[in-house]
Amino acid sequence: MFYKIISGFFISVVLSSSVLAATVYVSDIQFVAIREGQSNNTRATERGIKSGTPLEVLSKSGGYTRVKTPSGNIGWVADYFLSDDKVSRDLLVNLQTQITTLSKTKITLQDELDEATILTDQLKSDVEKLTSDKSNLEQHLAELNELTQKAQEIVSQNDENAFEISSLKQRLINAQEKADKLQASNEQKWFAIGAGTLLSGLLIGVLIPLNKRKKVNNSSWS
Repeated sequence: MFYKIISGFFISVVLSSSVLAATVYVSDIQFVAIREGQSNNTRATERGIKSGTPLEVLSKSGGYTRVKTPSGNIGWVADYFLSDDKVSRDLLVNLQTQITTLSKTKITLQDELDEATILTDQLKSDVEKLTSDKSNLEQHLAELNELTQKAQEIVSQNDENAFEISSLKQRLINAQEKADKLQASNEQKWFAIGAGTLLSGLLIGVLIPLNKRKKVNNSSWS
């Protein structure tokens, strides 16, 4: 018997601790009063508690719950006025608030999506323009490379032409020197020929008279 009493005491303590840690809510009834005793005939310690008001549970007994209100008043209230969960009206308000928040969030996300779409289109346009510019630049570079190659070919040809011109100049100088030498030699030859001709003429001019005299002398002797 003693052990049963002890066991019952501990069980009641455990149950009391679990009850004290709980929170209940005023049900969907619009207003509730808490009273000093477990009867509607006892004096009310607080009236006009709205549905959804959280109440701290102090103890339970005979279909009533002893609670403490947010304003600090303590009293009893029938269990059928209470609910372990928030009332459907408050839940509906919370859901409506969440729906409103989600709607605003959706609108915000839609605006951000629209902005992102515009930005994406702008980026696509920029990419297309950059691609076109890149193509034009590559074509321009190709033309520049072609012009550079032609310029190099011209420079190379000019170098070859300059070398040929230099060679021709050297050949001309050599030919001029040879011509000068040949002219000098020809002048010497012509001088020699002229001198020989002159000398020959002189000899002939001297010998012919002598020869005539000799013939005359020979005729006289005869």
